[in-house]
Amino acid sequence: MKNHKKYLLLAAVAVIILITAIVLRFSQDQEIIPEKQIENINIKEAQAQTYVASQAPTLKDDDKVFGSLDAPLKIFVYEDYADLYSANLADTLEKIYQENKQQVAIIVRPFIQENSLLSKSAAQALACAAEKGNWKEMRALLFTNVKNNQLSVDSFNAYARSLDLNENDFTTCLTNFQKSEKIEQLVLAAKKYSVLGAPTMFVNDEMILGARPYEDYIDSNGDKIEGLKTVVGRMIK
Repeated sequence: MKNHKKYLLLAAVAVIILITAIVLRFSQDQEIIPEKQIENINIKEAQAQTYVASQAPTLKDDDKVFGSLDAPLKIFVYEDYADLYSANLADTLEKIYQENKQQVAIIVRPFIQENSLLSKSAAQALACAAEKGNWKEMRALLFTNVKNNQLSVDSFNAYARSLDLNENDFTTCLTNFQKSEKIEQLVLAAKKYSVLGAPTMFVNDEMILGARPYEDYIDSNGDKIEGLKTVVGRMIK
């Protein structure tokens, strides 16, 4: 009887060792996924997503800026000029800027939706208008037409005319390869900051995905999420 119990005990230990080995082997074979990984997040549905930025953007000579570069808080925004979420966020950012002009500068940069001619052309239209100092007006026109579901590649020349830009020069610029290449390089450079879609914001060391609303709100899980007003408010205290 004692031998029988001994064999049962040994068998049980062997089974435990085997199971432990299998578990360890399985865990070693799995890819370790960081808690704050963002690669698989849908930017369009990411209103509640905030991360600590591993690397935040810095100012470039040709950046497009609302406000003074001396402002203590700089908000970097990657936006798609053919995208409704970016258009809606632009309204929120304008409100933030108007309420905090002395303390906030907003730096906007293009981000092109993959395989979208309209997205790429809209970014180039803004870059072309910027050559004549009209990028703010072109941006407003693009986003207004996005919200009205009227943005089209065929309309860009009409936008140029409304801004009193030389139509021939503007048309030539829209097909300028170097201008297009520069925009693509900006988008590629954004990936080193983990920007994978638009809109994406950097507020100090916080990276915010999606079109964060102005006011605080309750998400689908019942959690209270800071609106952009609250985020900026605690940054400039």
